[in-house]
Amino acid sequence: MKITSNFSTRFRTTCSSFRRDERGTFATIFGVTAVAVFLSAGVAFDYTRLAQSKSIINSALDAAVLSAGNRMAEGEPVNGNFRKDFEDFFLANVEGRFGVPDNVKIDNFSADPATGKISASASAEVTMAFMGIAGSPTVVTGAKSEAVFSNDSVEVAMMLDVTGSMGGQKIQDLKAAASEAVDILLPTTNASGKTRISLVPYSSAVNAGPYAKKASSNPSFECVTERGGSQKFSDASPNSGKMGAASSYCPAQSVVPLNYDPAVLKSTINSFQASGSTAGHLGVAWSYYTLSPKWGGIWPAKAKPANYKAPKTRKIAILMTDGEFNTAYTPGWSSANFAEEICNQMRKDGITIYSVGFQAPTQAEKTLTDCASNANNGGKLFYSASNGAELKAAFADIAKSIQSLRLSR
Repeated sequence: MKITSNFSTRFRTTCSSFRRDERGTFATIFGVTAVAVFLSAGVAFDYTRLAQSKSIINSALDAAVLSAGNRMAEGEPVNGNFRKDFEDFFLANVEGRFGVPDNVKIDNFSADPATGKISASASAEVTMAFMGIAGSPTVVTGAKSEAVFSNDSVEVAMMLDVTGSMGGQKIQDLKAAASEAVDILLPTTNASGKTRISLVPYSSAVNAGPYAKKASSNPSFECVTERGGSQKFSDASPNSGKMGAASSYCPAQSVVPLNYDPAVLKSTINSFQASGSTAGHLGVAWSYYTLSPKWGGIWPAKAKPANYKAPKTRKIAILMTDGEFNTAYTPGWSSANFAEEICNQMRKDGITIYSVGFQAPTQAEKTLTDCASNANNGGKLFYSASNGAELKAAFADIAKSIQSLRLSR
């Protein structure tokens, strides 16, 4: 009995000790938890890569569809080369991007000039680094895009500030922004002339170039100031009221009337030099004149503006400055007030006005806001850019909105 009692006692003591011994428990729990955390992180990584690939593919497809729609609107024939150019454009925007597989492809593409619709879909098979453990070694992702275009004729006047305050980096930023807008609005294959752009560089005056002979009160000077008298705010023919002449502070670059050759336009933009003060109302006025059918007699045949009420024709002005309108030549009128009156007349004639302030002071932004047309959301078609990247983005956004292409899916 004594032996049995001692054995029972030792057995109960051993069991009790075993229950209290927690050595190794943490390692076991950590091992199980680590596996779960590792797998969760791996799945999150896979999904992040999948989402990134889908985003890049979707963005590239939208851009390719819009580019193709622009080309089709300009009359480029829809054939095998058209499809190839579409695919090349798309692939150029996805190849080499981090996280995008090299097996991305166009699944479907259609372009119908009769309906104005372009649609496409693309996909890629993304290899999963961790989801394969769960039986999904690859996942297919993709995107669909559809655009409807309008074949309206578009006339765009770009008023560009080349005053002294635009010197240095700012004039380079303007050149880059305006040139990109030209690229968006005018594809290199453009030959239809449905989209035409005029350029109106301005500072203390406007260089009317060869057109000063018909527009200026003193044709020996190419640089002109504002009109006087009853026609000072109107777009009446220059025969109804001549411009004043300026003998100094004339921009080196003259006005370019409506033109659909991107090389000519970009060459002019790249030649911009900054000097002089800000007679912004003169830039506004000459933007008006390049869009006015009443000035058709002064411009070359290819630059003659359409009538205001011509069917399927839109007239648009882009007004840009970096400073307050501070130089005028008519007693009793400020450049800002002069500009606002001309803008009122432009809008009455159906001209849509976008405006862009580039590091502009408050008063300049007020003038630009007052000049701008109303946006669909009730605001104004006004942009404020504080650096070169924002200026470029503003011009690109305006150019894209001018295109009568609308993503419908």
